[in-house]
Amino acid sequence: MVADVNGDGIPDVVSLSATTITTLLGNGDGTFSPGPSSTPGGNLISAVPVDLSGNGKIDLLISGYEHGLGVCFGNGDGTFQAATYYSTGTDTLQGYVVVGDFNGDGIPDAAIPADSGIWLFTGKGGGLFSQGVLTPITPYEATQGASVVAADFNGDGHLDLAVAYRPNGEQTGFMVLFGNGNGMFQTPVFYAGTEPSWMVIADINSDGRPDLVVSGPTIYINNGKGVLLGPIKASLPGDQFTVGDVNGDGIPDLVGSSGYVALGLGEAKFATPLYYPVESSGSSANVVLADLYKKGLKDIVAGENLAVTVLLNHGNGTFEDGEWTSVPGSSNCGAAADFNGDGKSDLAVLTSQGITVLLGTGNGSAPYTIGPSFTVTGAACPITADLNGDGIPDLLLGANGLGGVGAYLGNGDGTFDLAWVIPVGPANNIVLGDFNHDGKLDFADSSGEMALGNGDGTFQAPVAIPMTPEVGGFTWIAAGDLNNDGWTDLVATNPNYGISAIYVLLNNHKGGFDDYTIKNTAAPASVMLADVNKDGNLDAVVEQSANSPNLAAIYLGNGKGGFTLASATVAFPGPDAVPLQIGDVNGDGIPDMILPSDGSIGIALGMGNGTFLTPIVIGAGPAEGQIFLQNLHGQSPNAGLPDLVAPDASGGVMVLLNLTK
Repeated sequence: MVADVNGDGIPDVVSLSATTITTLLGNGDGTFSPGPSSTPGGNLISAVPVDLSGNGKIDLLISGYEHGLGVCFGNGDGTFQAATYYSTGTDTLQGYVVVGDFNGDGIPDAAIPADSGIWLFTGKGGGLFSQGVLTPITPYEATQGASVVAADFNGDGHLDLAVAYRPNGEQTGFMVLFGNGNGMFQTPVFYAGTEPSWMVIADINSDGRPDLVVSGPTIYINNGKGVLLGPIKASLPGDQFTVGDVNGDGIPDLVGSSGYVALGLGEAKFATPLYYPVESSGSSANVVLADLYKKGLKDIVAGENLAVTVLLNHGNGTFEDGEWTSVPGSSNCGAAADFNGDGKSDLAVLTSQGITVLLGTGNGSAPYTIGPSFTVTGAACPITADLNGDGIPDLLLGANGLGGVGAYLGNGDGTFDLAWVIPVGPANNIVLGDFNHDGKLDFADSSGEMALGNGDGTFQAPVAIPMTPEVGGFTWIAAGDLNNDGWTDLVATNPNYGISAIYVLLNNHKGGFDDYTIKNTAAPASVMLADVNKDGNLDAVVEQSANSPNLAAIYLGNGKGGFTLASATVAFPGPDAVPLQIGDVNGDGIPDMILPSDGSIGIALGMGNGTFLTPIVIGAGPAEGQIFLQNLHGQSPNAGLPDLVAPDASGGVMVLLNLTK
């Protein structure tokens, strides 16, 4: 749902879970900030925003499992009061609620399909309703949990209903109940077919009459006398959808919750659907059109499982959720560098076949072209550095097919040659550093081993990282100078039950480390090192995966290898988090936190004292992962305004261009 729930003149998004109403507050530029949540009581099925009390505040009419019709008065700040419920008798499974003036008194009424039939609650004004009146439908449960829409189908000035119909063991479809204008309905008229899980009213053929579009989608054209002619099949993948003119040609278009847009051609015909990546880690829920940017254009707000995706309208029927480059079989991680020496940032993306290199173009509207690739089975995420000192970026990646970590030396044109395999593993996470202070890059990995580099792309035999007590491997590992002695130290995590700790390994200058443990019972996962409070010392930002949603905990370093847990934490935008990133995204010289999760990215701006603002949440691809901060659209490198690059496990790479002024 989209409505201005806090009275600032900017559209907000209201989403439902089973028991909670969550508000995302609009910023006026198509982005949203996390808002408050409300628990109205009952199990929520659907909701309609409407000002019931006439005080200028948006209220909600909800249908709730085993509760009936609920009225939630809005407080004008994005929160809603506990629901007052009006009973649907012994019916236990209500469907969607639809609002309209069914008795002609100018006051909103509400209708809900349920087990016994259609319940109508006539409004009294001020948000009060009469007890429900049932229009029985047989057999019992034929309209249980059904979708419903309202329109004047026969042109008599009275609102009618179209309701999904599913009698057990009989023909399914939908029915139309013509209204008498007094809150009563005539005998249903049945239309056979597949029971529609979703229904939308729209004037598909632009004749001024309300037509009906049901899930499929399937179109029924109104002949003006209440007879719906069809079915006319249309192509639009996904579950729920809406109808509206998104390209300004006056012809209705189809827009699906799973990211597909089919532009209307007139006469109930539509072009081949175009896909725009939306979050899709779970099932899609709903989609609405709204002008979020005050440009007179219809933007798309798609509700998904535990996430919301916003697609901004370019004004020509195309939408922006970032720039998408298709990479078949892509995973959600990679490594970024200028692999072909043209001065533009490239990206080596992990795929199901190995590595595919995307070559940067410097053009924000098409930031990458597909470059070379090489095959390796069972590969983990790569990292990049100049391993042999020739000035060309190389790759390191662990792979089951290699039996360890492979060193791939770059040729300067985006291609790579396998030079060496170091038998360690499983190495899901690798970090580089000069651990023996000889000026050559070494690596340590999450298997708990370390290999010293020879400076030519080859490495010495790996050795176990000594620890007391022995751990036997980590989930995540990060490298940096924690005690300001000029030697590279390590921080690692293990969230497993019974361990759940952070390990600090200080380089002892003798080929080993002195370690100590920080207990963390919240299952520490990924860890990143950065100076978040600008005191010249490295701090640790740790993802805590036992929280729901995951939280980023901040450990402030004292410059001597010690850490203090700060009181503030930052929440990921969803429960299924992937490794966070630290970087300055707004050019103020202060590290910010980038929090990818469940198809969204939260950007928590740093305050420079170790604290962060509440994340601003933006949409990404359906299954984004590792985030890179890269200059891809030609802005000055000195501006400090990197773009966000997110490899996506759904088959591509999403680029979100930084438009900060």
